[in-house]
Amino acid sequence: MRYSTKSSDEIESVRSDRYILLCKLLLAIGTTFLLVFGALTVADHLYLLSTVLLGCMTVGYLALFLLFRDNNIKFAIISINTICVVLSLTLLITGGRENTGVFWIYPILAINIFINRFWPAVFLYGSFLVICGALLLTPLSGILLTSYSLTEALRIEFTLTALYLICLATLHSEERAQTMLSQMHNADMHKMAFFDRLTGLPNRWNVKKRLDSLLLKAKKKDELIGLLYIDLDNFKKVNDNYGHDMGDKLLRVFSDRLRQLAEEFNQSFQVELGRMAGDEFVVVVKDPHHSDRAREVALKILQVFDSGLPVEGISHSVYASVGIALYPENATTAEELIHCADLAMYQAKGNGRNRVEYFSDEQARALRDQDLIERALRVSLQNNYFSLVYMPMFDCQTLEIVGLEVLLRAENLQRLGIGPDRFIPIAEKTRLIKEIDLWVIDNAMARLVELQAATGFSGKFCINISGVELCNELFPAKVKQLIDTHGVTPSLIEFEITETAFVLDDIKSRTILRQLRDLGVSLALDDFGTGFTAFSQLINYPADCLKIDRSFVNDLFSVDVARHKMVRIIEDLAELYGLRVVAEGVETKEQLEYLQEIGCDWVQGYYLSRPLQWDALLSFIDEQASVSH
Repeated sequence: MRYSTKSSDEIESVRSDRYILLCKLLLAIGTTFLLVFGALTVADHLYLLSTVLLGCMTVGYLALFLLFRDNNIKFAIISINTICVVLSLTLLITGGRENTGVFWIYPILAINIFINRFWPAVFLYGSFLVICGALLLTPLSGILLTSYSLTEALRIEFTLTALYLICLATLHSEERAQTMLSQMHNADMHKMAFFDRLTGLPNRWNVKKRLDSLLLKAKKKDELIGLLYIDLDNFKKVNDNYGHDMGDKLLRVFSDRLRQLAEEFNQSFQVELGRMAGDEFVVVVKDPHHSDRAREVALKILQVFDSGLPVEGISHSVYASVGIALYPENATTAEELIHCADLAMYQAKGNGRNRVEYFSDEQARALRDQDLIERALRVSLQNNYFSLVYMPMFDCQTLEIVGLEVLLRAENLQRLGIGPDRFIPIAEKTRLIKEIDLWVIDNAMARLVELQAATGFSGKFCINISGVELCNELFPAKVKQLIDTHGVTPSLIEFEITETAFVLDDIKSRTILRQLRDLGVSLALDDFGTGFTAFSQLINYPADCLKIDRSFVNDLFSVDVARHKMVRIIEDLAELYGLRVVAEGVETKEQLEYLQEIGCDWVQGYYLSRPLQWDALLSFIDEQASVSH
């Protein structure tokens, strides 16, 4: 109803604009004629007629002024009606100039009918015809200043009546056409607002509203509802290999199959369909008594793809991952139910695709944890609950401090035992990481300036940034702004990005990395060896440093030959490409001595120092300076 009203208002607005334009034209032309004929009647000493003409002209100019000033259409229509009625009666009574006034009545009547709606026109001009009849055919004719024979009087009345009926019939047809147009427009708007244009299925908004209604009824009757969230596997390959037109046809074919299944199931229980977006669909299953109906429907949907999905003679290897959430077991609102089913669908994808997964208690706990952590992160950003700690990095041979890795802590989450390993992935998922990265860089640069002033520190500040920034085209410009704001030397800043964040041969990522490098900062591949970077690809990355993952350092003396040789391999690889090597997680003297022996550049780990708060860091650097002297 809301969309229907809005659509009708839009059409009414268009019609109103047309009325305003029509009235402006009528008033502009009409007042000009009234001015000319008013002047002529003054010259002919027809003072009664000239007074009426010039009076009508004055009213017309006033209406035209108000129409241009504030679109006062109501006053304009009343003014035009008044002018036309007064002018027509005056012409009828006086006969007009040279007794031709009656001929001007006909166009005035016809034009004026069309600026009114049908029923006002019927009343107004019906009354006018009665008055004309009384003046022409009754003893009231004595009022007339000119004389009409009976034949002329009948002819005038008949002609006015015929013209009146013709104009009303035309006006009525126009209004019916307008009504039909409005109804058609409303129907189109309703379809666009509530249904997907490609498949004809209810769209996301419609699904949610319908689901809200079903859940309300289910709550009152203590009924069960299952929601299936469907995502087509390998659909992107269809678009890539055959084009988006073929992809659209496949979506329509799948939608038709869903409709056929729904018709079959609706004989036993209620099934409703919807398309959420792209290749994502939902099926709502309502059965008061059987919770396993949702799985029954899901398995039937998977069978649709048993032999591939044929479209125009081509069988496409497309399948479906289906997630199921149940009301009231998993969620009590439409939004929550959709979200739970969506999570279950991603679980199905993660477990091998082309399968069905229920929303689980484990997912529910993970969802609650995610919500808790997300809220806490937002609070930390708003109230500045974040803090930084600093992990010293040492020259492997001299054990002098050559750098500090900046590590993030969130005080409110730390009290709950939640560290960066848990909150950073959620920050990345919710895109809060962009704000957090900038907070860390801003505060780290401010601390670097303080540290230089307090201790003369000349080493690097190594700052971890999220892989999300590799897709953030604005990131390099924001980094430059912070460098300029704090006045730091760019070469003292090193950004660490985990190797697993890289997408092989991704041009956009490499472009952003090069833009950062052009600012003068250096770049390190963190946790190196845990990702899938081909060694030959290192030449494509604008990296300055490889940080060996702590797991390989921990396995230096492992019986697993491949594992304990990995550090040596990375060291040789870095030497080949001219990269600095940092070993993380050094926790024993034996590990340090081995790294010194193979020529590792820098080391860090609990054997040498734990992460330090700011005050502890200042003391530690002073102690190191004293020892070196």
